[in-house]
Amino acid sequence: MLKHFRRGHDPSGVDGTSEGECVVLCPACLQPGKNLPDGWETATKAKWWLYAVFLAIDVNFRLKRRNISSDQADPSLLKGWAYFVNEKDYKAFLAEHLTGAQEVCDLLINKLIHAHNVLQKSTWLVATGMGTVDCARHNFKQPNGVGDLQKGEKYINMDYLFFSTLCGMQLEMLNVSYDIACQWHKNLWACMKSFPQSHGLDYLSKVIHFFVPKFHLPAHIAKCQTIFSFNFTCFVGQMDGEAPE
Repeated sequence: MLKHFRRGHDPSGVDGTSEGECVVLCPACLQPGKNLPDGWETATKAKWWLYAVFLAIDVNFRLKRRNISSDQADPSLLKGWAYFVNEKDYKAFLAEHLTGAQEVCDLLINKLIHAHNVLQKSTWLVATGMGTVDCARHNFKQPNGVGDLQKGEKYINMDYLFFSTLCGMQLEMLNVSYDIACQWHKNLWACMKSFPQSHGLDYLSKVIHFFVPKFHLPAHIAKCQTIFSFNFTCFVGQMDGEAPE
């Protein structure tokens, strides 16, 4: 992988590889410096939708991983260079913040029941599933947008993946699809304060919309089906938000 991304010929060598550098970026999405016109960032607010970023979030409880003797005996081969977040930083953050209860919606209750069953039957697991952040338009995984789940679908895990993939991303408008977005987004910005400064987002200066993907939306109450619907929002086309599925 390092050869493929020409790290051997960089003066800084392998150790100079930055997080998320060894990924195949979505070629159809908007990439500053590659396929955007000069001065796109100074476009009027009325035209921000032309440069909007579409992200989709979800988890997979089938991607479990058995316990290992220790991280020292079986270390990660990467340091956040590709799709998975930096494991050392991720685990350190979770060790400090992976506590407390969280507000849930009816859809999440079913997912938590499934996760609970996994935890009850599989005490030998070090990862009970995997969370991911995708390009909602073209199904590409995002840099540093993938990470293990330890105790089901905790908001703190998904927050970390979400903010990690936004690090260094230039955007003015952001559309986020998540099947429990109705509850997850409520305390997102308050939770962001506990993250490192590098994972911060100046959300007050951006236009950010949260959606529930179309296949999952009928499972929500009528209020959610109105507020978080792609169909009732301008400038999102025929997006369904189901990329991780």
